[in-house]
Amino acid sequence: KQIPMKNYPSNWNKQISRLLIVLLLMIACNKKFDVPPINTDPDVPVNMTIAELKSRYQGVGIFQTITEDKTITGIVTADDRSGNFFKQVVIQDETGAIPVLLDGNNVYTSYPVGRRVFVKLNGMMLGDYGGTVQLGLDSFRSDAGYLNVGRIPMAQFDQFIIKGSYGNTVTPVVITPADLSTNITNRLQSMLVQFDHFQFADGDTSKTYADPEKKISAVNFTMKNCEKKTMVLRNSSYAGFAALKVPGGNGSIVGINSIFNGTQQLFIRDTGDIHFNEPRCGTGPLVPTTIAALRQLYQGAGVEMGRYAVGGTVISDPDSKNMASGTVLLQSGDRGIAVYFGGSATYHAGDSIVLNLSDADSLISYRGSLELKLNKDFVKPAPVATGKKVTPAVKTINAVSTMLDLPLGDPGNFESTLIRIEQAGADPGRFSGSHVLADATGSIELYTQTGAVFALQTIPAGTQAWTGYAGNFNTNKQFSIRTANDVTGFVPSTSFSALFDFEAVTTSTGTTDPTALPVISNLAFTPFKAVGVSTKPTVASRFSFSNWPAGATDASDEFSGKPDEGKYYEVTITPSAGSQMDLFSITFTLRRSGTGIRQAVVRSGIDNFKGNLPVSADPGDENVRIVPVNVFQVKDASTSANEGCAVNPGAVFLNLKAPVTFRFYGFNAESAAGTFSIDDVKIEGNVR
Repeated sequence: KQIPMKNYPSNWNKQISRLLIVLLLMIACNKKFDVPPINTDPDVPVNMTIAELKSRYQGVGIFQTITEDKTITGIVTADDRSGNFFKQVVIQDETGAIPVLLDGNNVYTSYPVGRRVFVKLNGMMLGDYGGTVQLGLDSFRSDAGYLNVGRIPMAQFDQFIIKGSYGNTVTPVVITPADLSTNITNRLQSMLVQFDHFQFADGDTSKTYADPEKKISAVNFTMKNCEKKTMVLRNSSYAGFAALKVPGGNGSIVGINSIFNGTQQLFIRDTGDIHFNEPRCGTGPLVPTTIAALRQLYQGAGVEMGRYAVGGTVISDPDSKNMASGTVLLQSGDRGIAVYFGGSATYHAGDSIVLNLSDADSLISYRGSLELKLNKDFVKPAPVATGKKVTPAVKTINAVSTMLDLPLGDPGNFESTLIRIEQAGADPGRFSGSHVLADATGSIELYTQTGAVFALQTIPAGTQAWTGYAGNFNTNKQFSIRTANDVTGFVPSTSFSALFDFEAVTTSTGTTDPTALPVISNLAFTPFKAVGVSTKPTVASRFSFSNWPAGATDASDEFSGKPDEGKYYEVTITPSAGSQMDLFSITFTLRRSGTGIRQAVVRSGIDNFKGNLPVSADPGDENVRIVPVNVFQVKDASTSANEGCAVNPGAVFLNLKAPVTFRFYGFNAESAAGTFSIDDVKIEGNVR
């Protein structure tokens, strides 16, 4: 019997389907699945450090292919996101860092800063670019002929590089320029580093990071810290920040340390690596200091100053002109220093001044002495006090000499301070030039500039007390005074120069010069006269006579004659009663005719005309030379005027109170008709 089928509602099948789905979901919710790991590193064996890898590199240009199954790991510290690194990433571990070259764009999307990567080295190439060790594939020659490491093709990225975790941090190593090295395997090469207290140069603060118009591929900046130490920042003109203006402040800068052909270079990742939020060097408050502390900053090399305020009292006297123009000596306490303002300095001894220094000023060694050199725009301060007395420290010459052997920054170096040397004497003459100053302990050069106001004054005789300052000039140890009054025995004198030009002489004026005599206060001169020779001058306007002792033959330097004590030219100088004179030099022009005298000497009445006085000749005049003993000798062919002949009388001609006579003897003439001529005789000295 057929059983009739039951009639179900029309939506029965849909309801059954829904019920089955709900049951399946309930079952699925009760099933347990493994949760995939989030941001973890793969289990990749690492058997080499970056430092070990780089240590294999033997030198610039010695590329090598790696054939061992070695793996390194590192965290990406730089990528190509900003455009300042091109087709590469830099990775770093605890031992070192190295760039990995990748032939792809926007590689930061796969290997961003902070991602750990594992690099399988087998088949890769180790090379360098300008001295920075790199990893890549193969090598090739550039158009310029340089050997380069090839980049890993994008299709092979995963073959050599295994991606790891994100968000890892690398703390930059804080270094100074002193830590930099050009050693190709130096640990710091390619590492993330940080320099503190740096800034862009004043002239660069208006510039952009690079050239946005890309006329040049990259721009270098030489940056300085407040100690004037430098480092080089290099930015690509293809960087996204190339058109941005560099910051003007001071602070820290982070980047990848690199080297290119011996030049250390820093590459930032982006402008976030620069934190220049502090005031620039030299714009902070002035730091008070002393000259002693300032000197100790100098340790053998020039020092650019910071913001210092240093004061002292001027101990030199610029008005005396015994120092280089624009230089004064400044002393505070028991230490001093030379200060160079440039141009001129209008300070006087006893002026107290305060110098506000900046990093534009510098501390240098100038020819062996320490000098504070101020920049050309330095505003010379007005004295805060005048007439201040600085008491000189009493020193022996030996103590001064020992001090001058010390380094310039040594605390014991008292150069450029006011000192007093007692019981010392100097060799006689004018102050001008170099003399020997000696006491019981030793000697030192006493130096006075030829342009000093007192240069032509007479050095007092005997032992005196000398006040001045000491310093080195090249290899010479020198002591200088400020004025002649710094010597206790000094008596002021008047310099004179008496000229005999014989302008009134004619061929008929006889043996006495009729020309008007020089007029010098407290001195009297006799006219020149010719004794024992011809009765009339041979020419006008000079003193020229014949009939001199023979003894020469034409074209020969063999002589048989000697001076005749009865044939000479004579002049006498007499100081007035109560006066003294110093005779320093006699200069004149010497001339002969074709058969005239070949030799001449000058003598004085101080030794009764027995000895020849010291003489010299113009070294540029080839016609006159000095032969023993103190004899002028004229070339046979010379008949022209020979200027620059000089007599240097010496110490016995100082402090003279009695008349002194000089005689000029000509001899060794070729014939009696030959002449001996003198002209423009100038006698120089002091009278007091």
